[in-house]
Formats: sequence, structure tokens, C-alpha cells
Amino acid sequence: MAQAPPTTPGVVVGVDIGGTGTRLVAVDPSTRAVGERTTVATPRAGTPQELVDFLTAHVQRVSGGRRPLAVGVGASGPIDPDGTVRNPDTLPAFTGLPLRAVLSGLTPGPVVIDNDAVCAAVAEHAVGAAQGSPRSLHVTLGTGVGVCLLTGETPFRLHDGSHPEGGHIAVSVPTDPCYCGRRWCWEQGASRRALQRAAAAVLGRPPEDRGALSELAARAGRDDPVALGVYERYGEAVADGLGTLLALYGPATVVIGGSGSEHLEHYRRALERSLAAVRGWVPEHTVVGTRLDDHGGAIGAAHLALQGGVEAVRPRRRGAGSDGSTTADWGVSSARPAEGWSP
Repeated sequence: MAQAPPTTPGVVVGVDIGGTGTRLVAVDPSTRAVGERTTVATPRAGTPQELVDFLTAHVQRVSGGRRPLAVGVGASGPIDPDGTVRNPDTLPAFTGLPLRAVLSGLTPGPVVIDNDAVCAAVAEHAVGAAQGSPRSLHVTLGTGVGVCLLTGETPFRLHDGSHPEGGHIAVSVPTDPCYCGRRWCWEQGASRRALQRAAAAVLGRPPEDRGALSELAARAGRDDPVALGVYERYGEAVADGLGTLLALYGPATVVIGGSGSEHLEHYRRALERSLAAVRGWVPEHTVVGTRLDDHGGAIGAAHLALQGGVEAVRPRRRGAGSDGSTTADWGVSSARPAEGWSP
């Protein structure tokens, strides 16, 4: 009697759709190890079918021939409860696309859609810089500014279950007008894009030239006063909004993520000096950089997909909180160096 061919093990796929790049990871559900990972440019335009083909092709590619048992997606919001992105300014191509319905045909398990800041924060709490923190605030400095507050591993939500857009708060430092409607908005001054534009301006380069940031960092490393001045102003801009969030929510740990975190040590002094000026209103806290690099959001999306109800791929329990919640063990030592998460 012929034996049945062995079943190809499945994977859980995490997707992080950013304004500039889309990152994907494949996670082994039995070991919680992150395997394949990839980064591709996020489409700025396309027909619905082209976007479906884009997502399908890259989910299948990162799966490496294995069946996706569940898919988690993080995207910059707002996001409707049905998984539809409503962000024409930073995700114009995907706005209006029902992501849950689009991806449901790729997997027998759940398709979980959440704000990209939530995904990044969940990953940081599970295996990154916020492990063990009773209350943590994750701030993603990328194309925009994403914010997520966690109590334990539970994200703060609005009364209707949606995620608050904490990157769009009013600030005192003048900025360009924001698409959110605010004249002076934190995102316009504190995003990585804002730092990039400032770097390009002093270096005489086009505003979208990503190489300007590398050159700015190199010049700051040589104590160039112009470069140091750019970082000084940027640190003050980050502190302007962060101080408000610290006063309101009092996290023990602040994790700076996104590509803006790569420059943290250049603007940390200005950031901390600005926060010290309002010390009486801001509780004690620690500011740290992400340990998960660019794929943290995708890892968090996979984590949420595992929590989505597929018994066969449910993560093993590492510990339960007083509310019965559990933390997934992804097989990553807390001592694992940050570069282990690099693409």
C-alpha cells in the first residue's frame, strides 16, 4: 500500500504595509521562529486587481511553497472594522480595498487587520525592547507617525474598538499644515519623512532623496554643526508631541521604532533635554530604540494572526496574566541582538 506523501507544513504570514515599503515575514507556527522575510516597494497606485495580485504574489513568495495558515496585516490607519484602509494620504492605492476579503482566499485560517503601530507595539512587547513592561508606548517614526499604548500586551482602543491616531496631535512647534486638518501637527514635524526633508534642504538635495539621511548622519558623526542643528531641531519636534502623550498616559517604557529610530542617538540629547523641561508633568520613563528593526510590524501582525483563533497554530503559553491573556513564545531569546532581526 503506497504511503501518502508528507504534508508540507504551513506558515503564518505577517504583512506590514507602510507608506514607502511593504514588509512580509513567514513564521513557523510550531517553533515560532521567523523564517523568510522580504521588503518590496509599496504601490502608490493600481487597479484593485493589480493590488490583489501584488499581495497574493508576495504572500505566496514569502511562504516558500508552504500553505499560509493565517495572515496578519498591519497598515497605517484609519482602518474600518471590516479591514478596509481609509488613508488616502499615505496609502492611496490601498484605500478602499477590503483587505480581509482580498486575503481570505489565501488561507483557511483568520485574516487579521490592524493598525501598523499596534502590530509594531505587540511585537516589541512579545520579543523586543518592551518585554516585561507593565505599560509601554510605541512610537513609529516613518513616512508618518504611528502610536500605540499597551497595558501589558493589550492595546488601548477607542470606545468603538478602533485605534486612535496618536500621531496627529497638535504641537507648539510650527509645522507644515497636515492632511489631518491641523495647522501644526506632530506627524509633520516628527516623522522620518520630516527629518529626511530637513536633511535634504541643508544638503541641497531633492526632498525625497533617502540618501540625504545617511549623509546627515555621517556629518553629525564628524560634529558638523549644521547636521547637529538639524538633529537638535528634530529631537525637539519629537519631544513636543511625546511629552503630551507621556503626561496623559504615563508609560514606563517608550519604544522609538520606524526608520527614524536609526538616528535616535543623534537626537536623543535634544529629546531628553526637551522632556526634562516639563519633568514635573511627565512621569518617570525610559526611552529606548526598537530591537526589531524594519520587520517588527510584520512580526507583530503574524503574532496577532496566531491569536486569531486557529487552534492548530495557536502559540504555546509562556505565561498568563491576571486577565487570562497569554504571551506567545516565538523562540527568541531576550538576549538576542537587534541585528538578528535585520532583513
